[in-house]
Amino acid sequence: MKILIAAGGTGGHIYPGLAIAEKIKSKNPEAEILFIGSHVGMEKNIIPQAGYPIEYIRARGFEKGFSLETIAAVKGIIDGLLDARHLIKKHQPDLVIGTGGFTAAALLFMASRKKIPTLIHEQNAFPGRANRLLGKRVDRVAISFTEAEAYFPEGKTVLCGNPVRPEYTHSNRSALRASLGIADGERMILVMGGSQGAGSINRATLDLMASYKDEEDVRIYHLTGKDQFDKVLAEANERGLNQSENRVILAYHQELYNLLGAADLVISRSGAMSVAEIAALGLPSILVPYPLAAGNHQEFNARVLTDSGGGILIEDDKLTGNLLIATVRNLLSKPQELLLMQKKTKEKAILDAGDRIYGALLKLMEKT
Repeated sequence: MKILIAAGGTGGHIYPGLAIAEKIKSKNPEAEILFIGSHVGMEKNIIPQAGYPIEYIRARGFEKGFSLETIAAVKGIIDGLLDARHLIKKHQPDLVIGTGGFTAAALLFMASRKKIPTLIHEQNAFPGRANRLLGKRVDRVAISFTEAEAYFPEGKTVLCGNPVRPEYTHSNRSALRASLGIADGERMILVMGGSQGAGSINRATLDLMASYKDEEDVRIYHLTGKDQFDKVLAEANERGLNQSENRVILAYHQELYNLLGAADLVISRSGAMSVAEIAALGLPSILVPYPLAAGNHQEFNARVLTDSGGGILIEDDKLTGNLLIATVRNLLSKPQELLLMQKKTKEKAILDAGDRIYGALLKLMEKT
């Protein structure tokens, strides 16, 4: 079986593609998997590091409005379609999977024309533009949230969820807290704004740290993002918020699941994978959607948890240090409410997403 997986652009598309590949290989070691990406996305580094071969097509998004960029975008789309047709002819795949973005759009479009079985994996509650356009052409759409079903043709979707690492589904909270030296009576807050960081969250978190400066039973782990680490650390030092056992400021953490698994509360952006990981662990959350995300999809993702009572949504332009302090203190003062939030969040988790996606792929193959 030869499978092409188009997973490019951001980690939100790439890592689900890798998770799907890993599940396929675990079930069918003989499967040949080739990733398709573009030279401008993160996949050119991430995919080879994961041990999978990758080939490239020319592809780019289509901007709103008309300009010289529009002309370049049209040319880029045509180039991408030509490249996709060439790769399909060259590799003769049995199945084509796309996880979002215009690289996937070009490959899925050409595969559907050739009557090759096609599947989209949609990570977000509000689907991306490319996936919405392709929904009528592909054979199946594996959605991660029930809220996405309304944007695709009736009967085309199957609820699968976002595949997360096994560490999130088999987490040992007590062991993780012990490894960090967190006592039973202490509360741990994890703050994360994504790989690039979030200025609004970083600024408010420094105020939060200052508020808890003299309270030793509360620990705050603050992941600033690589680009903002030096600035945040310098400001923290200026305010007397030096690194300590109770105040840990890091650019990022390679084993994020260890921190999430030990946390009592998480403050985060609401990318699809972050929401899936939070749900898998049943973590109460304060979610601050990235306001410039395409189609405002991060707010749709956040509302999957917050509308059911599993978290609290704060809009980015309304986030202040005072509001964050008040919200956190209110939550930590109500342990029964935190337990209810855990329950509501856990109800949204889909822990067998990889198996569900693989099952959908098998059904597609049986029809051919």
